Amino acid sequence: MRQLLGLVAFMMVGMVVQTLYSLIDIYWVGRLGAAAQAAVTLASNLMMVTMALSQMLAVGTRALVAQAVGRKDHEEAHHIFNQALGLALALSLLFAAAAWFGQGPYSRAFAADAQTADFALAYMAWFIPSMALQYPMMIMGSALGGTGNMKPGTVAQIASAILNMILAPLLIFGWLGLPRLGVAGAGLATFISVVASVIGLWLYFLRPQTYLRLRPGEWLPQAATIWRIVRIGLPSAMEFALMVCYMLFITAVLRPFGAAEQAAFGIGQRLLQAAMMPVFSISFAASAVAGQNYGARLGHRVRETFSASLKLGLACALPLFVVAEVFPAALVGAFSSEPAVLAGGTEFLRVIAFNLMAVSVAFASFGVLSGLGNTIPTLISSATRIALVVGPSWVLSYHAGFRPLWVWVISVAATVVQMLMNLYFLRRELHKRLGPAGPAVVMAAS
Repeated sequence: MRQLLGLVAFMMVGMVVQTLYSLIDIYWVGRLGAAAQAAVTLASNLMMVTMALSQMLAVGTRALVAQAVGRKDHEEAHHIFNQALGLALALSLLFAAAAWFGQGPYSRAFAADAQTADFALAYMAWFIPSMALQYPMMIMGSALGGTGNMKPGTVAQIASAILNMILAPLLIFGWLGLPRLGVAGAGLATFISVVASVIGLWLYFLRPQTYLRLRPGEWLPQAATIWRIVRIGLPSAMEFALMVCYMLFITAVLRPFGAAEQAAFGIGQRLLQAAMMPVFSISFAASAVAGQNYGARLGHRVRETFSASLKLGLACALPLFVVAEVFPAALVGAFSSEPAVLAGGTEFLRVIAFNLMAVSVAFASFGVLSGLGNTIPTLISSATRIALVVGPSWVLSYHAGFRPLWVWVISVAATVVQMLMNLYFLRRELHKRLGPAGPAVVMAAS
């Protein structure tokens, strides 16, 4: 528990600051109207694409580095990190090119109106290169996390978020003599802050005392090593890819209801993500701790890691659920005063808040499974959840009385199914790899 809490504390600080940045960003954009908020929500779907591809490398990198550290194999940890970083740099360039050429058709296809599409294009002009830089940044942070060192990544996140908070209103509204850029200013602020974060992490790795070192000679991919990384991370990447499809589906379903409903979903989704940041940080920390203990052949500590992460996650989720149920209008009202946006966002939060407890259990399971190096079970459960939402919602969308509320209710039921599946998969994996549970069981060689 103590090791887990130590890692969670560092990650929590960074995620809290990142959450504040995210909320402050939509707060300032909200001053430009519902169309601007809907545009940022539309453009932010690209972040899910970035997360899908970067997680393919980050999850595998964190797990393999953690296992190498547990075995005290310093050279292997170096090798895994540099191989992943080389591939991340290549993916960064490919993503930037694909997103740049596809942004026009994408905006016109999913925006509720022409104004929203124009706002989305203005925002993505800077947001796309920002997302491209996320690839190397994610790998550097994940590799450090695998060694149990969360401090550099956390400091970089905090500095980046604070810089973004400062620059966003200045560039959006043209304060202090700066040009008034509107929605494009929000994208530019994000780009500048991400560049600063990447430079800071890069300089950290150049320090002689850093455990992991940059070795450009090892950046050229080696098929065997890349496959080891991708094999662990691919299910997680596919899970995020499914989430992209899910978000696009929701955006398309909400399109007939106008930009206000899309903006309401965007605000509600950001608030939900903010509420889940503690749970995410616990899951990522559990992955590193479980991976190190698995590499050190301490099976009982792997089980203890799950128990501790589950308790911490539920302890965080319960008060957040209460806040979302009691003060939903106040939460949404902080970002928009338009009645339609306020009504839609309040309805979304009150229903989706029931997901918080189930998601905390599902992510506790995911953290340990990824630390063990097997993320396929969570891909299966995630795909099942999305199918259970998309299928019925698509059929119901043709009903004359269809409302977004129906989708939110279906989502809660599907998340409970995902939680139960994750628990089953984790129990099976622990028994398979560690044997029957017992006090201070030392894992047999596998």
